[in-house]
Amino acid sequence: MVFEEYSQIVKGFQLEASLSLTDSFDALCAAQDALITKIVEKGATIAGWKIVDKDGVIILSPIFDFQVFANLGDTIPHQAFRGTELEVCFQLTVPSTTDAMNELVGELTSFAAVELIRPAIHPTNHSACDFYFNYGVFVSQKPVAGEILFEGGNQGYTFSAGLDQLVEAKKDVVKKGILQCIQRGYGNKDYFFITGTLNGLVSAAESLGVNRVMNQGNAIIQFEIV
Repeated sequence: MVFEEYSQIVKGFQLEASLSLTDSFDALCAAQDALITKIVEKGATIAGWKIVDKDGVIILSPIFDFQVFANLGDTIPHQAFRGTELEVCFQLTVPSTTDAMNELVGELTSFAAVELIRPAIHPTNHSACDFYFNYGVFVSQKPVAGEILFEGGNQGYTFSAGLDQLVEAKKDVVKKGILQCIQRGYGNKDYFFITGTLNGLVSAAESLGVNRVMNQGNAIIQFEIV
């Protein structure tokens, strides 16, 4: 699948008159699962999930394989999306049961990710859910530790974050996301989880040029916006 085909499926997705993604959490999950099924039937695979913690409610948003870009060297037109978000990421095999959940989460190592956010495709989108907003994601291949630095484009934007203070809180969020995956039948598969923006939305128009995420002196994610 390519993004254009995905976009057409989302645009054409029909809900019952009484169902809106803003009505309830259960309605949101039901609508998501129905749309995920349609996209998977067209050949896409869920590669990961964005976890949104909205007022204590965990909302999962799928990220498909065709939305995962090479972590080094891609070029993205700025017209395709609104901006970038730096994220903490975890990679794991989601189990089918909740047994040994604490041990699984406790042993996770952290990665970095950058999410590209675009305008919504479908008018029924839940305001707290990125399901219709994800254009693509970059995920570091190596774990990160200490400080990560995001350098955005040619205009001198920089943002740094110390992971030691963040990881445990992010693990609590990812644990809730894993539990929801199990409950909704998405267990026994490998996924990455991104756990909410660290730096907010950085405008694509203000990020023209090379964008990179640095950790311990190395560029672990690098892409160009043109």
